[in-house]
Amino acid sequence: MRNRFLLYIILSVQTAMAQLPPYPFDLPQYSFIHYNTNQFELVLKNPRYCDLFAKFDTLIKTGENQIKIVHLGGSHIQADVYTHRIRQELQSFYPGILGSRGFFFPYPIANTNSPSNLWITYSGDWQTSKNTQSEPAYTLGLSGITSVLTSPAGSLKIVASYDTVQHYDFNRIKVFCNVSSTDNLPKVNPGNLVKDVIINKAGGYVQYNLNHYTDTLDLFIQQPDPANELFQLYGISLENDDPGVVYNAIGVNGAKLESYLRCGLFSKQLRALDPDWVIISIGTNEGNTRLFDKETYRDEYLILLDSIRLAAPGAAILLTVPNDSYLLKRYINSNTAQMREVIFEIARSYGYGVWDFYTIMGGLNSAMTWYNNGLMNKDRIHFSKPGYLLKGDLFFYAFLNSWNDHLLNPLPIILPIAIGPNPHSPIPNPIHPVSGIQ
Repeated sequence: MRNRFLLYIILSVQTAMAQLPPYPFDLPQYSFIHYNTNQFELVLKNPRYCDLFAKFDTLIKTGENQIKIVHLGGSHIQADVYTHRIRQELQSFYPGILGSRGFFFPYPIANTNSPSNLWITYSGDWQTSKNTQSEPAYTLGLSGITSVLTSPAGSLKIVASYDTVQHYDFNRIKVFCNVSSTDNLPKVNPGNLVKDVIINKAGGYVQYNLNHYTDTLDLFIQQPDPANELFQLYGISLENDDPGVVYNAIGVNGAKLESYLRCGLFSKQLRALDPDWVIISIGTNEGNTRLFDKETYRDEYLILLDSIRLAAPGAAILLTVPNDSYLLKRYINSNTAQMREVIFEIARSYGYGVWDFYTIMGGLNSAMTWYNNGLMNKDRIHFSKPGYLLKGDLFFYAFLNSWNDHLLNPLPIILPIAIGPNPHSPIPNPIHPVSGIQ
């Protein structure tokens, strides 16, 4: 495995700064993990990844930039254990790049598990639709969950700094909801905390600019007239303009590719987050069947990617290969290998990166080995907490390894010519054959 200090040496030379702090994260060593393959594939000299890594370079060298990441998936993401580990590592491996907490759904109002790094309480009666339902009753957005307030009043209290490592505060709030006028606007308490309120119809949210930073959101919703359209909540983003990384983890238990295709406001709300990097971790639920359809998986993946590229045309995109898992919790599952083939085919055809976690963890039936070592749960689908933390560490190492490769192998500087395309323009996107979007 490459020297973990190499990236820091290169960055120190580039930035003409003093020696960077010692590397703070050490990987546990297991003989069954393929550490030598742990990197993002198909990203070297990819123009979108060159742009992404250049933005990280600027962040480190000048203390400027916010790098916005959206990580999309199912139950592995909803729990926000391994994604929070990645968030912590990206935000703390260099001083002063904390950024902000970003977008999330307040899962308790939907009566489902919530990340332990957020403290959330609520009042009022709420009805919920999820993208895992074949016919959801309410319009869905980026989070894949919509909760509707059915009582005359309700409230939400969210503490963003419920974490012993990072202290998240914010001075801007975006409430993604169906409110399009000043009637029944959610109220932020205390009222003197709010400097001004902006209704952004194009983005589908109400923005509250605050007079000072805080780590706690108190939101009150009142709807005295039940004849009016009920308040629908799609998600909340806690923001500031501080330099650093904003890691938006979005997951729904049981979600598949088709689940996110049911979200009518998906592209609109993704555009509002303006991501630099979109990571997709979907496939475990598609693979948990005896009737896996490789072509359907490919077609649905392409449609979802089209909607992402429409909303974030300049973003780098990373497709992650699902972990090895057991079929119906009992049988060795060969479906993941087929999903891996589809993911690499799409990535090579359309210029996306890949994190091949399936191969890194050991390939077919490695789930049993991880389980025997206390890294997976009994279902051999989900991980134990140590397993999720290790998965997050592996992802972060893959990021560092790929960034290191970028620094060692930069794109050549080519002077633009008077006639013809700019040689540094983003790679063209071929038309996806399913939806026809370019």
